[in-house]
Amino acid sequence: MSAGPRLIVNVDDLGLHPAVRRAVEACAAQGTVTSASVLANGPDQDAVRPYPGLTLGAHLNILRGAPLSPPREVTSLVGENGLFLGSFSQLAFRALRGQLQLEQVRLEWSRQVAFLGERGLTLSHIDSEQHTHCLPGLFSIACEVAHEHRIGWVRRSDERFGNTHFTTAALRRALLRVLCTRAHASLNIRTTDAVWGITEQGSAFTAQSCTQALKGIGPRTIEVICHPGDQRDGDPALPASFGRMRVHQWWEPELRSLLDGSWTAAAVANGWRLAGFDKS
Repeated sequence: MSAGPRLIVNVDDLGLHPAVRRAVEACAAQGTVTSASVLANGPDQDAVRPYPGLTLGAHLNILRGAPLSPPREVTSLVGENGLFLGSFSQLAFRALRGQLQLEQVRLEWSRQVAFLGERGLTLSHIDSEQHTHCLPGLFSIACEVAHEHRIGWVRRSDERFGNTHFTTAALRRALLRVLCTRAHASLNIRTTDAVWGITEQGSAFTAQSCTQALKGIGPRTIEVICHPGDQRDGDPALPASFGRMRVHQWWEPELRSLLDGSWTAAAVANGWRLAGFDKS
């Protein structure tokens, strides 16, 4: 059998909600996820800790909730209420019109990374809420922030393998692919060869779908993006300050997929090498 791809299975949104933290703990114990990205301004981030076998990264956020910076210092990123806009389309509109002050983006992102480091978390990679770091002008800033904090990897949200059906998720994938044509890593920052999991979410996130998408691609490095969650009675609601979110709809089916044994079996059958991000 020819060598298969190296898969980095990364959970986004750690720090958002206890359900995500529980899912990370369960999947890490079973060995089906290898990495997770932490929201510095997430309401559950105080409970986040290092996990054996997992690399951790910063899930940069200028989209939802409150900034770590005083709102007066990041006026181009917030609304009149002092919160981030809570809408990808509104943020993208500002970016495309040149209304985001890039130094304010850099300031807020650097503070988020520094905050996570001050909490004792060793960070290996950077990505962002809704892939907003791939908007025009922002990818280079993400690379600069990574370089400043000695972080080796930045996600380039280019999903080039898999489902091409016409859906809302597929439109998001197509937009990100266009944006990524100009998103070039700099300052010795590394990116994976591609990502998978932007289009296949919720019940569509399966080892079978991933197998079909990555069939025959050879020894490349692919980041699998997932959003599992273990929600329980008595858990808090998602924070109203984060705006409308659908991610909780993906939690249970993605957790079930990651824990049912199919990913372990697929890794063996396809020669996948599951690993985290190198910290170097």
